[in-house]
Formats: sequence, structure tokens, C-alpha cells
Amino acid sequence: MKNTTLFLSRYVHFFVGNPLSACYHSLRMMPVFVSADLLIIIKKFKRGACLEKLPINDEKREDLLAIVETLKDAKILIQDPAEDNNALEYFLGLLGKPYPHLAYFLLTEKCNFRCSYCFLKSQVISGHQEGHMTKEIALQGLDFFCRLIKKDLEQFPMEKTIVFYGGEPLINWSVFEVLLEKIRRYIQTGTLPKKTVLNLVTNGTLITSCIARALKDNNVQVSISIDGDDLATNSNRVYASGKPVYEDIIKGFKVCKDLGMDIGASCTLSEASISDFDTTIRILLDECMVTNLGLNLMITREEKMMEGYNERAAQFIINAFQIFRKRGVYEDRIMRKANAFIERKVWPFDCGAAGGNQIVIAPNGDVGICHGFTVGRKYFPTNVNEDFDINKDATYLEWSMRSPLNMPQCRGCSALGICGGGCPFQAEIKNGSIWDLDERFCVHAKLTLEWLIWDLLRQTQAG
Repeated sequence: MKNTTLFLSRYVHFFVGNPLSACYHSLRMMPVFVSADLLIIIKKFKRGACLEKLPINDEKREDLLAIVETLKDAKILIQDPAEDNNALEYFLGLLGKPYPHLAYFLLTEKCNFRCSYCFLKSQVISGHQEGHMTKEIALQGLDFFCRLIKKDLEQFPMEKTIVFYGGEPLINWSVFEVLLEKIRRYIQTGTLPKKTVLNLVTNGTLITSCIARALKDNNVQVSISIDGDDLATNSNRVYASGKPVYEDIIKGFKVCKDLGMDIGASCTLSEASISDFDTTIRILLDECMVTNLGLNLMITREEKMMEGYNERAAQFIINAFQIFRKRGVYEDRIMRKANAFIERKVWPFDCGAAGGNQIVIAPNGDVGICHGFTVGRKYFPTNVNEDFDINKDATYLEWSMRSPLNMPQCRGCSALGICGGGCPFQAEIKNGSIWDLDERFCVHAKLTLEWLIWDLLRQTQAG
């Protein structure tokens, strides 16, 4: 190492604390904690410097020498700036390979609710007819998915997920039942991989004991939408008649719990939800007794949220996660980032559509990549009856490249490695293109990263 010039990687970011600060490479994700004095010296390597020639006293030189190998292992200090280019090229080489691990079945566009924040209803134009999937379309859609996943025998055994979605999917329970029976048979015969996860996203109000039993018998993971207590939930979610929904949602949870089912929740973080943290968490954990959940940021076209919503919602998720962690409850949104951080494995896409890893089957059999665009059918390039080559389709090839790794405006961000790029649908409806930023997610990813770094330090010191 003698007389070797070292450079700070352009992917290095500094998080200043007291008494220790963190040096962090956004693609290597291995924080190195140093003193304030040492941080000042490390920053001198920005344009290249030789350790032996730095104008520092011997004591500080020894301190730096002791940690230089760690800084090199974390790629915070590199010998050649080209190493940064090579790292990015490696990760970019992982993009552009669409393959569907996830299938959404939009069993119906009909819904018994009229939620104020529904991103599907907000796109409906006058004269739009709400689709309702037939048994024939459902089975054709399942066969379509099976054909696609079998085109890559190496990836076929990997876990696949089928999501039953709407509208309110339980409105179309008869077709749902037919799909469950066929899926079960396909898993048994190897047409679907043994690791096929089934997930229902529902408002819970149509769940009966009979339906719950069928869901349990078919190992369907149930996620019921609820936003907190009666005030938070009813403020944005009502029946089509205008009647409040909270009590009926709770009944749906109870029916499932009475059968011993593990139930998840989908909680949209409205202003009402985040304004009373303790109550929202109590309802989710103690009243609904969820074992897993997702905390969802509001999707909106216009500036409808109060100023500072993004920061408050992001902090809500962080604070909630600390409680969930102690209770053994899995929160999907933050865990994706936590896992990437802990495993030091770059997370290139935060949704199934980005990466080209998802198909969405509309009620009429049209097939697209993102359920957010169902109403207008943008990015719906095919139909269940067509012979479709996902690796030659322009829509899927474009979306397979939609990652912050491939977005110049993201490469200087500290959260580059854990972000995944947020929601392309939100980026387009708000800013005009899937390649624009999802600003809600920018805030969420950056605040989460900073918390993860300091949480790691706290745990290290406690251990």
C-alpha cells in the first residue's frame, strides 16, 4: 500500500453523527463508522491522495492506517476510479431480462366500496363499463401464465405468486373458486411450481365462514385493507351507499381469526392514519392481530396531501417497524430495504412490474404489466389468447430496465442500493413518465436508510 494513491468512490455518502459518523457506499452497503477527526481526513481522498503524503500527524495517520483496509473492502476507498464504472456496469447487466414471477388476476372491476383514494376509480371516464372476469377468461389467463413461466426452465422452480385482486375480488367468488381448484391441480401435476404462493387482497366485508374455510384449505394468504381505527378507516373508505365500513371490516378479520388463519393487513397511510400513531398500531396489532402487513403510501395525481406528508409517512413506517420487529410482525415495505441492507444485496426493483417480473390479467383477458394502468389499458400489450414472447415485447423490455440503477437522476442518491425506484405508476401519473421520480419513495428510502445505518451502530455497540 506504500505510496499508493487512493480515491473516494463516487458512490460514497457520509452520515454525520456524534461521536461517530458513517462512511457508506450506496452499492456495497457496508457502513464504516469513524470519528469526526478521521472523517475529515477520509474526505481528502475525494480527488485522490496518497496516505503517506497527507499532511497529518503520526497519531491520526496510524488511526487511518488501522481502518484503511476496511474502507477498501467496502469500496469506499478505491485505487482506480474505473472500479466505479465496472460496479455500475455489473448491476446494469442484471437488468433487461423480463420474466414473470408474479401474476395478478383482476377478477372484477366492481367494488362495494367507494374509497376516496382509489387509484383505479380516479381514472374511470364517463361510460366506462366495469369488467367482470368469466370462468373461461380466468382459466385461459392461468394457462397463459403457465406457458410464460415454462419458457425458462431454470427459473420455473423459483417461487411464483398469484394475487387475486379487484375491484373487490370476492364479488366474483364463483370464478375465484374455479381458479383455486385449477391452481391446486396444476401444482400437483407440476404445471405450476410447488412454491406457488396465493394471495388475496380484499376489503374483508364479504368474507363468510364458508369463504374463509375455502381460503384456508387452499393456503391463500389473506390481506385485508384497513387504515387504523373507525375514524381513520371511515374517513376515506365507505360503501357505495355512503355507509361506514369499519365494523364490517373488523368482522372479516374475526371470521378468519376464528378459523385460526394468519391474516395480513394492507394499510394506506392517510393523514388520519398517521395523525394518531398509537391508535393505528394498536388496531393493527391488538384488534386485528395481523401477522404481516404492508404500510402503503398514498397514490395521487395532484398535490392533495398536506405539506410534509412524505416525511411524516416515512417516519411513521420507521417507528412502526421498530414495534413490529419486537412483536414478530413482518412489514413488507421496510423489510425489503432492511433485507437488502443487511444482506448487502442491491435491490433493483421495488415492485413486480419494474423489472418486467409481473403480468396483470384484466377481466376481459387483456394482459399488461401494471394493474395501475388497467382502466386505460396502457402498457397492456397482449391478450390471454395470444402467443406472447415476453423477451421481445417493447413494453416488457422497457419496464425491465426501469430501475434507479438505470436512472441518471438516481445514481447520486445515498439510497441507490436499497430503494428499488418506488412506483412507476405514481411517477407517470404525477410527473408524466415511468422514468420520472416517485418523490414519495425518495423520501421514504432516504429516511429508512439513515435509520438503518444508525440502528446498525446501536446494535453493534449494544452487542
